[in-house]
Amino acid sequence: MTWIVELNGAEESLRELEEGCRGDGIIALVDAKYRLDPLLFAASDDYETVKTTAQREVDCLNGYARLFLSENRKVAVGNISRQEPGKPKVHFVAITDSVGISARIVGFRLGDEEGVIHAPDRGPAFRAWRELVQKDQVVADVFGYLQGPLNDWTNLARIMEAIEHNLGSEDKLIATGWADRQSVKAFHASANNPLIAGATARHGARRFGIPKETMEIHQARQLVLDVARRWIDAKIGATNVSAMR
Repeated sequence: MTWIVELNGAEESLRELEEGCRGDGIIALVDAKYRLDPLLFAASDDYETVKTTAQREVDCLNGYARLFLSENRKVAVGNISRQEPGKPKVHFVAITDSVGISARIVGFRLGDEEGVIHAPDRGPAFRAWRELVQKDQVVADVFGYLQGPLNDWTNLARIMEAIEHNLGSEDKLIATGWADRQSVKAFHASANNPLIAGATARHGARRFGIPKETMEIHQARQLVLDVARRWIDAKIGATNVSAMR
C-alpha cells in the first residue's frame, strides 16, 4: 500500500522548498504535483494517521521555510490518496488550510540607483532541522512561537528570551556575535514598552517614557529571525561534531 500526499501552496514556495530539501528527499515533483515522500507513511494503515503525520511534516516545512528560505509563504497538505496493488485508487477529501503570506525581504541594498536583493545562505538540511525540533525542547518551543505572528512584539520576545535562556544570558547571546548589544537592548526596551509596541507589548502598564534606543517592528522581526537562524545552525553544527566523536 502506498499513500500519496500532495502539497498545496504558491508554486514559488513549493519549488524553493523542494530545492532546499532536495538532499533529504522529503518533497518530490511527480506529474507536475509536489508530494511528500511516501516512505513517511509506510507504517500507516489509515487515513487519519496519514493526515496527522502529513500535517506534522508540513508544520516542520513551514517553520524551516520561515527561518531559512526567502520564499516563505505557507504550504498546506493537499489531496491524499491510497494505492494498493490490484485495487482501484482511493481518493480522500482534500484538506485545506489558509495560505498566509508572510513576506520577508532578506536583504536590500540601494546604491548607484540600483536595488540589489541578496539571496540568503541556504540553511541546514531539513532532516537535521526536523530531528532537532523533535529532540530539543527549547527548539520545539521556539518552533511553536515561529508559527505564531511575527508582527507581535510579545511573540518575538518569547523567541529571544528562550534563546537567551538556553545560551545562559543576554550577555552570552551578545558574546556569540549574532547580535550587537545596542540592538538587543533596543529590542527589549521596545518589546516591553507599550508606548513603542502598542497592544502587543510584553507589559501593559505605561510606567516608563520612550526609551533612548528603540526599533521598528520590521527591524525586531529581522533581528529575531537572524538570531534564531544562527542559534539553530550552531546547535546542528554541535550535534554533527558530537556524532563524529
